[in-house]
Amino acid sequence: MRDGFKPASSGGGGADGGFAAPSLARAAEELVRASSRASLQWEGSSLTTHFQPIYCVRRESCLGFEALVRAWDEFGAMVRPEELFARTADSSRSLLDWTCRAMHLRNYATVDPGDRTLFINIHPEAAVRDARRAREFAELIRYYGLSPKRVCIEILEAPCSSEKLLRDSVEAYRDLGASIAMDDFGVGCSNFDRVVALRPDVVKIDRSILAGAVGNEKARRILPAMIELLHEFHCKVGVEGIESRAAAMLAIGAKADYLQGYYFATPQSRLTEEFDGTAQLDKLLHAAPGSAVAA
Repeated sequence: MRDGFKPASSGGGGADGGFAAPSLARAAEELVRASSRASLQWEGSSLTTHFQPIYCVRRESCLGFEALVRAWDEFGAMVRPEELFARTADSSRSLLDWTCRAMHLRNYATVDPGDRTLFINIHPEAAVRDARRAREFAELIRYYGLSPKRVCIEILEAPCSSEKLLRDSVEAYRDLGASIAMDDFGVGCSNFDRVVALRPDVVKIDRSILAGAVGNEKARRILPAMIELLHEFHCKVGVEGIESRAAAMLAIGAKADYLQGYYFATPQSRLTEEFDGTAQLDKLLHAAPGSAVAA
């Protein structure tokens, strides 16, 4: 890690077509660098990163970790990420988004096992604003010692001002080496239209679909059909929100590629539960005769 982040100068060319000024990446890195240990202060709230493992069914191992922001107010009460962004002024929201990215990258650098993928959540509107900043984001990733190829940009389920600019930004991320995921598929704006437009590498199915399938025979048919269709779009499919053995077995039986949830591991500031989840997955796969694993 160098003394300070210095983005490339503005100019044309490349996937992003130049940088807008001032540099959000530099401002975010300065806030992170000025903070103590793994947390930082933002408008009266204390922010840090928790990592939740994502497991690959075929390899029976940990694919990577989703970086999740955790926030507490001055009285120690937890603040939900949506509330944190909602209470931030529009003029500062982009800086908060970039600060969270920089914080996640810095915190991951301290625990990085060296061969896993880091999933970073980005709101679609923030991605739209990234249309000219993709290269700057790649430089921020490298500044913290990662290659963009080891980062997956996870587009959250939410509307944005321009689906075209969202598509352009996703292509810019991809051109720089990052992979793309779509979150919360099956609700709101995270639908097949967006799958066609963004061509994500990974699609994460919304937890509500899995929850509906547990204990409901008719609803249970939806999950494998949805996964099969997404596979036809050449997407790997993740199921998140797995909180029980029954839910895990449903996801495996439906041919999900990736699994994530409290049943395997809770989000933590360190990577302490990774191997417990791997052992849990191993038990499930070997206790389920005939539950074929997709190649």
